Amino acid sequence: LRVKFNSDDTAHMAVAFPTASWTSEFAFPLMLMQNILGSYDRAHGLGKNHASQLCQDIAENELALSVNTFNTCYKDTGLFGVYAVTPDNKVDDTMWYVMNNLVRMVHEVSDAEVDRAKVSLKATMLMSLDGNNNVAEDIGRSLLNYGRRMTPAEIFSRIDAVSTADVRATASKFFNDQDLAIAAVGGIHELPDYTWFRRHTHWLRY
Repeated sequence: LRVKFNSDDTAHMAVAFPTASWTSEFAFPLMLMQNILGSYDRAHGLGKNHASQLCQDIAENELALSVNTFNTCYKDTGLFGVYAVTPDNKVDDTMWYVMNNLVRMVHEVSDAEVDRAKVSLKATMLMSLDGNNNVAEDIGRSLLNYGRRMTPAEIFSRIDAVSTADVRATASKFFNDQDLAIAAVGGIHELPDYTWFRRHTHWLRY
């Protein structure tokens, strides 16, 4: 889906792959992958000091205004992707780094990246349980998704059980040479066509 406005000097773009449901064995590796890719906002001032390789690439090359990785799970499917806001003259470069970092997880994600993502995911989950309303919401979501309350201890155990090989296997299943969806609006005259995106869902490795 593309909506082009020649008067806009900013492009809003999302690239996404269909993934897995809440109850899939791939749910927790996908959560870790979301943390590995991370999020970037130029206004926050971290610049090149992001732990995420994607965010480092974006900051070092002064590409996007913001980049957010999303991982949405449903009852029988899911959606994993990256949303970026970028100047209209940096769309092509931004998309190259986004696709490169998505596919990089199939081949080169490191143990250190996975360990960092585990710590980050646990901290995020604990912070989300701050307050009675948040706890009640978590209980309701857990009952809807799993049919029972999944305690933080059980969730942490499942997170710790995910290995680097599991992350690579999950990335290979859902990203490597797979179809994807693209939505963009604004100054997108630099946005490559679908064939370009499809070609960049895999690396040629010999």
